[in-house]
Amino acid sequence: MPVLVIGGSGFIGSVVVRALSESNVETICYDLIHTNNNGAKNNWIRADILELQSIERIFFEYSVDAIIHLIGLPAIDYCKRNPHFSFLLNVLSVQNALEAMRMADIPKIVFASSATVYGYHHSRPLGELDETRPSTLYGSHKLIAEKTIRAYQENYGIKGVILRLFNVYGGDPKLGKEVISIFINRALRGEPLLVKGPGQFRDYVHISDVGQAFAKAVTSDKANDLTINVGTGTKTTLRQVAAIVHSCFPRLKIVEEMSPDDATGWYGDIQVARDVLGFCPRSPEQGIRAHVEKYCNEPQIESIIQ
Repeated sequence: MPVLVIGGSGFIGSVVVRALSESNVETICYDLIHTNNNGAKNNWIRADILELQSIERIFFEYSVDAIIHLIGLPAIDYCKRNPHFSFLLNVLSVQNALEAMRMADIPKIVFASSATVYGYHHSRPLGELDETRPSTLYGSHKLIAEKTIRAYQENYGIKGVILRLFNVYGGDPKLGKEVISIFINRALRGEPLLVKGPGQFRDYVHISDVGQAFAKAVTSDKANDLTINVGTGTKTTLRQVAAIVHSCFPRLKIVEEMSPDDATGWYGDIQVARDVLGFCPRSPEQGIRAHVEKYCNEPQIESIIQ
């Protein structure tokens, strides 16, 4: 069952490619760049998803049974400043993939959506049937992409699996822009952990667990045509994240600042993922601590805070 991973060189894509390989799934990586995480170069295609003819040609040249679509522009603030670029990567890339699939008669797509489609200010775990009210341009574009997939499903019989990812962590903090990477980088510089809105909460899910969810979704017929939350089902505040980081770097100070969006956020109900995918993520407490501990012995720490 050959699977084409569109965006296989990215933060999530490289982990998905590895998870598929470990599951003995034949994988082809489709991206503009090649990294060592993508496997052998003969399983890698350099192409631009925004060029419809390019992806159409690939689909006719290679035998592919399914695709995993991971291309997107996840930086919410950047999307707001660059709405057209956000549309190209978060919407048009999906439309192009679906149209090429239709032309080449490829039956299945697994799409990386986002929990931002639900919007903020949720005091209970969100289920897949809850109302979608995105409050950001990024979330709105992800929702348009979801609806486009469902339209192709209804009109052309393409099987679509939509995975709504919550807050993914676990990558190299030097490259990451999410709060856990920011805290680690501040800790490595010996700077206080600045917590803006300590009561803000999210559902933090480890990148390796996300990779396994994609591998299971693309190989499972039970997941076809479903929308599935991928998180931990656990509400974790910024204060709790800072406390975990502080436990690994106890000589640092924590500085809290109130924020207008304090006590807001989201976390997911992941029962569908458990039932359909056999998804069993590590807890944020365990996962975040293990991730942060990998950087506790970085040499620059002692030179800065001794």
